[in-house]
Amino acid sequence: PVTGARGKKRPVVVLADDGAPASDVAWAWLVGHRWEGWELQAVTVRWAALAGGSDLKPSRVVTRRPPQETGLSACDHVEETGDPRVVLLGRSDADLMVLGCHHRGHLAGLWAGSTTEWLLMQPPAPILIARHGHPTQSVALCVDGSPHAQRALQAFWELPWSREVALSLVSVDDGNTDVENSLKVAGAALPAGIWPAKVVRLRGPARRELVEFARDSQIDLVVMGTRGLTGR
Repeated sequence: PVTGARGKKRPVVVLADDGAPASDVAWAWLVGHRWEGWELQAVTVRWAALAGGSDLKPSRVVTRRPPQETGLSACDHVEETGDPRVVLLGRSDADLMVLGCHHRGHLAGLWAGSTTEWLLMQPPAPILIARHGHPTQSVALCVDGSPHAQRALQAFWELPWSREVALSLVSVDDGNTDVENSLKVAGAALPAGIWPAKVVRLRGPARRELVEFARDSQIDLVVMGTRGLTGR
């Protein structure tokens, strides 16, 4: 762990960077925000079956230098060899892991390929999948009363810029969720002085309803747990 002058661990944001256009988008998103006191580690994994072996999938090391205004206290480039899924799964020291999105379309095609799908099964840290490179202005906080949703909200409030965006608190009645209780619990856990601009109640399959809401409301960032009440 990286520590500051008083011995306190500095937060770490890990950028999974294979040099592809999706990583460029993730980088643009990352440097579009303030990260005072955070450290950045850009991790490039040379995908090989064995250490010293030939590449199974090409990756390109890109030297990235964040603008000074991001406030990042350090920016390190790390190169690893092996299976990216295994390497990134071992980064439980990260406070946030940022990946690009290699697919377009609805939520079923949201993930950044097999590596991200693998990480979402047992996430080593909070994961952000960047589908655009502009600064976040609007955020949907999706709640269903599950511990996963609560942890996602806690991770979001750790971000330095989380108090500067327009918030929508969203819950979906999908037959499993107590919408009113979920909204009540989430509202009580909001930081002092913070209240969402919108409280939204939706009805239907959560996957469909959340995607439609995010699209119609032009939401920049959706905060949600990797699993819901049913464990899926």
